[in-house]
Amino acid sequence: MPGNHVKLRPFTAAFTPLLEQVMSSLCPLCEQRSTKSHLCDVCAGWLQPLPDPCPGCAAPNTLNTLCGRCQQRPPPWQTATVGWVLEGATRFLIHRMKYHRDLASARALARQWWLHQGMHDPGVDALVPVPLHRAKARKRGFNQAEWLADFWARQAGLPVWTNLVKQHPTPPLEGLNRIQRRQTLRDAFRVLKPPPKRVAIVDDVLTT
Repeated sequence: MPGNHVKLRPFTAAFTPLLEQVMSSLCPLCEQRSTKSHLCDVCAGWLQPLPDPCPGCAAPNTLNTLCGRCQQRPPPWQTATVGWVLEGATRFLIHRMKYHRDLASARALARQWWLHQGMHDPGVDALVPVPLHRAKARKRGFNQAEWLADFWARQAGLPVWTNLVKQHPTPPLEGLNRIQRRQTLRDAFRVLKPPPKRVAIVDDVLTT
């Protein structure tokens, strides 16, 4: 049996590029033929756009005007942009990207966002990915925010600024309310040196 295993290695290696080429030509949702792992037209239609979001915090159904919370307490940033509601196909692709390092799903989402929301006139000097704590980064081996920032920075011709670090580990935020999340993240991040004047913070999910 060891001899058979050795004989199969050149055969497997020879077909690896072909297998990668076939897989990269499939839609990551339905696995039907597509171009460069792009979402096919049908699956792209399953991504549910955020309806009439607030330009300040991206809360839905505000008729694209500032919501009451942003009017009473303006956020410290200029605007927030969200591609889709975190449900269905969007949730599936983000979880594939985030927890399984599925780069086909990452490319499909990043490209789709760029086509419909992209920073064609960015008005910023750099993109800043939300960092992971070093322990989580070692465990996961992949920071989806960094990957997305790199992808969009190449499209926009912008640098990626990586002098924001997460100095304390934090528990998952899912299931926590606004106050609990704020308390959990207090003093979790540190800026190592002064950032560019205008930046866009990049993450895969925007919550409260």
